[in-house]
Amino acid sequence: MALKDIYVCVDCLMAIANNDYSGLDYHYGPEEAERRMEEINAGLAELGWVSLGDQDLDKEFDNQPCDCCGDIDAGARHHCYVEEKTDA
Repeated sequence: MALKDIYVCVDCLMAIANNDYSGLDYHYGPEEAERRMEEINAGLAELGWVSLGDQDLDKEFDNQPCDCCGDIDAGARHHCYVEEKTDA
């Protein structure tokens, strides 16, 4: 197994770090918050094991989609690791 670098939005970061979705209710309406939570959970289920990464590698502003939920809004992206299976 190897660790692969990924970059996630702040919504996904809070879910990864603390299993905390409360910020969604603050920033979005009820329906949008529920939709974002479903997107985040789907991304986490697809990625598998995710760990917080190196804060020095965080990007203050990036226009690439979030590697977890796929959010295309430009903004901060936070470094994380995901286990990647290797053929060995």
